[in-house]
Amino acid sequence: MDSNLSMLKYYKRHIFTLKDMLDEIDPSSNDFTPLLEAQKYILDRILDTELRISKKKAELRELKKSLRANRNGKERSIEIKSKISNVNESLAGYKYLLYVWRCFGDGIVFKYISKWNLKRLLFEVDSPEIKQKSGFIGGKEGIEEEWKVVMSAVDHNVPAVLCDITNSIRHGDVCLLGASDPHVIEVKSSQNSNKRVKRQIESIEKIHCYFENDLGSIGGLDGMRRVAFPEDEKHHNAEINDVIRTLVNEKSCKICPEPGLHYMGIQTGTITDYDNLFDGIKEPLVYMLNQAKTDGRWDNYYPFTLSIRDAESLYRFLTGEVYLFVVIDGSILKTMFKDIGFDLHIVMSEDAGFVFSKVVDGYEEPFVYIASEHYVGRLGLEFISLKWFLEKEEFMLKEMEDELLGQLQNA
Repeated sequence: MDSNLSMLKYYKRHIFTLKDMLDEIDPSSNDFTPLLEAQKYILDRILDTELRISKKKAELRELKKSLRANRNGKERSIEIKSKISNVNESLAGYKYLLYVWRCFGDGIVFKYISKWNLKRLLFEVDSPEIKQKSGFIGGKEGIEEEWKVVMSAVDHNVPAVLCDITNSIRHGDVCLLGASDPHVIEVKSSQNSNKRVKRQIESIEKIHCYFENDLGSIGGLDGMRRVAFPEDEKHHNAEINDVIRTLVNEKSCKICPEPGLHYMGIQTGTITDYDNLFDGIKEPLVYMLNQAKTDGRWDNYYPFTLSIRDAESLYRFLTGEVYLFVVIDGSILKTMFKDIGFDLHIVMSEDAGFVFSKVVDGYEEPFVYIASEHYVGRLGLEFISLKWFLEKEEFMLKEMEDELLGQLQNA
């Protein structure tokens, strides 16, 4: 964590610049200059950081080689081990920095495409696992061709982004952002083909087919179906920004935008009365935003580079000067769902976040619906309204219940 902090302080100017560049991008404009300039800036930051990582890795190899030498005395060995520890800290800091730069790339993508249409680009096509990140951009064969494709798209009035400068797009090389659904392209640097390239192209075709038909065998599930939500999302971005700004002068802050939902923040390093902060919350479900950011678990959620609105607040969050929580009172959430006929069980494991159940007259087994931990993570990391979440889940649960009852009656 200390290495992350020191890295970010050194790169403060770049963080402020990128935030300004990101805010300049207007998805409704035909002027794509801000879009291209932001990508170039992110790409330069990534390439510079990769170069520093390569140098540190070379330094680490030499230190380990020296440590294995028999001629080292005790003091010399201690000195080398200390240097190894420092280099490892630097490497961790630079790797975190790569994630941060790509968070600005995610900000570009989410400005153009609805977050609900981007999830499939993070996960494997044939399994529910998150797709592995690509390797270094520096020295990558074909990066120049990929940039030519981005430029060609823009020349035809289609916004596009390099996939490698994002955390959220793990398929393809270039993503076209001109429609409601993203369209990824695999850019071949030569006419040569192999099994890996063929698998990549097949995966992309499956994703496009799913987008076109709102149905497909994808993510390891047969017959996955997309359903449109009945209304626009309601969130409380303004309130979490109020919390961060309040922490400039206050040691702690707590805002309750609606019953059962609490946004909290503390100045890092200060003595905090947690009993007072959590007073009145019977069953706290806690989302630790700093931990999610530091662990790189924000990939498919609406980027904090957008939801945190000013550069100073974003910088303070990135460096850990403020520590943020979203806390939901599970007892109130359970009551909200009980009022529409469902029992809610809060699980929050890898396999399930919330489990909804309902006893249906005439059937022995209750109707059960599982919302994944990743999905309910949106409540905390995207500052979604509990009331809106309830209304949307009620819509989804009613559709699924009707479908299940129809199947049982026809059986």
